[in-house]
Amino acid sequence: MEIPLIIILALIAAYCAWHCHRLKKGLTHIADTLRSDNAISSPEITTASNDPSLSLLKKSLSNLLTQIDLDRKSERRQRRFFENMLNQIEDALFILDEHQEIRFSNQAARLLYPSEQDHHGRQLIEVCLDHRIPDTVSLAISSQNKSIAELRRAAPNSETTDQPTLSEHNYLIEAEALIPKDGFGKGAWLLIRDITRQAQTEQIRQDFVANASHELRTPLSIINGYLEMLDDDADLKLDQAATRHSIRTMRNHCDRITRIVEDMLTISKLESSTDLLTTEAFDVTQSITRAIEQLQAISEKSQASLNVRFPKNAPLIEGDHFYWDQIFFNLIENALKQNPKPGLKVNISVSHHNHQVQIKITDDGIGIPAEDLPNIFQRFYRVEKHHAQTIKGTGLGLSIVKRAIEAHQGTITVASEPGRQTTFTITVPTAPSSP
Repeated sequence: MEIPLIIILALIAAYCAWHCHRLKKGLTHIADTLRSDNAISSPEITTASNDPSLSLLKKSLSNLLTQIDLDRKSERRQRRFFENMLNQIEDALFILDEHQEIRFSNQAARLLYPSEQDHHGRQLIEVCLDHRIPDTVSLAISSQNKSIAELRRAAPNSETTDQPTLSEHNYLIEAEALIPKDGFGKGAWLLIRDITRQAQTEQIRQDFVANASHELRTPLSIINGYLEMLDDDADLKLDQAATRHSIRTMRNHCDRITRIVEDMLTISKLESSTDLLTTEAFDVTQSITRAIEQLQAISEKSQASLNVRFPKNAPLIEGDHFYWDQIFFNLIENALKQNPKPGLKVNISVSHHNHQVQIKITDDGIGIPAEDLPNIFQRFYRVEKHHAQTIKGTGLGLSIVKRAIEAHQGTITVASEPGRQTTFTITVPTAPSSP
């Protein structure tokens, strides 16, 4: 009786040992499969063991891994979505940890600070190479408030392709500490915005106000002086000639103020409402002819000769008659007034090709120095400052010319050889109806 019992117990023990070995082998196979790189997408989980006692475990693991796979794919989609959205921002953006190690940088940041190495995982100072930027981030993290700073940085000038030069750019730096929640750890975000255009616009505005005030102050002071002289003493008896001279001088300066104001209003209209131009197709040579007729008295007085060369079939351009009359009047008048010596020759030619009209106005006068060429289209800019006393102009003529041409989708350039000639070249599209 004992022997059969022992045999039965031995068989039970052997079965349990074999079953435990099978379970251990199956669990080991499952564990090895889970440790593999493609565990989430591996189909071997369900075939890791044929033991039916592991079927529930395999099913649970398979469901869990499938859910993890879906969560990871959803997270990757969201990450790609946010990265694409942040890459659309024109400002450079960095996400940093508490040690100012870069965790993310958008496309604008990589363009602003190009590097052969990836930004991710590097220190901010290694990428930007400017201690003022990390200092701004440190201040934001320590104060737990937004920190703002401005800096200037030399950047390549993209407009010059043959020989790249460096130009100063203005940047606004904004940094703020990250709130350690919603999946974010300690750190900060950093935004670098290029405000060069805004800074230049503000500087132009300040210069314009200062120059306009100066230009208006001079004639107003002269008018006020004559009025004080006339009103200073009730018993003062001025002869008729002196009175007429005073009135004539005050009237001239009033006319100058009026022209300055009108020119300023013209520039303002061109800059703010170019879509309100009254456009129609017309022959550009007609505007040139009208300008020459209006300036005939000045050209005869200075003994200047105005020569024109027009094509037989003049091309049509689309624009506003009023502004094109001003363009040619200002350019030809500028040539006559800047060269008061007799014998000046002004040549005006019109040509067209490839749906473009080109107008050249050339004079053989004193020319423009090379250092003044980049500035002649600025408001109130004069090549020679003493001309302000001898030449009656507002200093806004060429500025109006440039803005009026740009409002008609055209361009104007100037080339000059001092002592030989100066050439203004206007290029503007032909009208759609022009042959």
